[in-house]
Amino acid sequence: MIKTVFNNQVISILLLGLIFFAFSSQKFNRFTFNVEYVAKAQVGDEVKFVFHVGDNVHRVKVYSDNRSLGTAFVASNKAIFPFLFSYSGVKQLKFIGISSNNDTVNVSYGEIVITGKIFQNDVITYERKNAQSDNNVVASNDVNLPKDAVSEYLFPNRVNTSLRFPPTPNEDPFGKNQNVYATAIGHPTADEARNFIADISTDAQFLSRKYQIPASIVIAMAALESGYGFSRNAVYANNFLGIKQWKGNNSNAYQLKGQPDEHEGKVQILKITDEGQYIYDEENRPDNWYKRFNSRADCMTFLVEEIFLHKTGLWKRDYSDITRFYQGQIAEGVDKYSAAYTFVYSIGQKGYSHKGGKYYADRIMKLVDKYNLIQYD
Repeated sequence: MIKTVFNNQVISILLLGLIFFAFSSQKFNRFTFNVEYVAKAQVGDEVKFVFHVGDNVHRVKVYSDNRSLGTAFVASNKAIFPFLFSYSGVKQLKFIGISSNNDTVNVSYGEIVITGKIFQNDVITYERKNAQSDNNVVASNDVNLPKDAVSEYLFPNRVNTSLRFPPTPNEDPFGKNQNVYATAIGHPTADEARNFIADISTDAQFLSRKYQIPASIVIAMAALESGYGFSRNAVYANNFLGIKQWKGNNSNAYQLKGQPDEHEGKVQILKITDEGQYIYDEENRPDNWYKRFNSRADCMTFLVEEIFLHKTGLWKRDYSDITRFYQGQIAEGVDKYSAAYTFVYSIGQKGYSHKGGKYYADRIMKLVDKYNLIQYD
């Protein structure tokens, strides 16, 4: 009898131990949040942040010195976020794990040392590559390919991505001028668009609270101008808002070659193809240079501080009166939607869009409606 009781006690203890181990393993798997990266890198080198996370993490936001670098999305409890630092220094890092319900569930901190000279952002040239080829094969520079060859344009080797863009006249005389504004082929998907909205809303709300500007308009403008982060300007220059570099030093600017002439024939035409596409003199046109930013957060901050508020006069037009009018409307109790429409109509009419206020406001408010962005104001 005693032996039986003892055996039952041992079995019970073993069972409890197994249950505790299973529970602990499940809990550990759910709340895992580890990140691997090098301790030191050179300016211009790609740094890969590799995340091993639990089941509760849907995406990870990466910050450097309180500036958002972007988001890594999780697949099979793993995410990889590559980034090229443009400036040297000791970077204070923060990693935030976010659930599928947009709740913050994990936060981790670190630092990385970046050495070397400031990265001079030279004008990027495109490379041809057969679409059927393996991604590890060096891109071909053969410009004698027949026009019906199955070829596409990839990012330069220094950008770790497989995104491809439609050709423009600058890249291929049989392309179309409007293709320069097109997003990467196959992007964005519906999920990518929604994820972009969810990701950028945090930064937009921070700026909205700090400066009392409509977050809904900032989010919609970024989505429209950048194709939800998949435009050439967004990827090559972290320019999510179509912000031009009109004058001054272009060493830290990006030239969007092949775009249509927006200035009524002032840009010299070198050739018109048989298909009716225009080849412009890219070297001497002032209208296709765009500001290059270190991160998306820097771009958004420039929009608000320099364009909307005209804090330092770096931007050629002063929109601060429009911002003050919006703030006055909100103070008087005007509904947020009407105030947001008036705001975006006014900046479009004053010159942010060369097609005018109504055209720009209608396109922006269509996105505000689609994603219910007024909730962020």
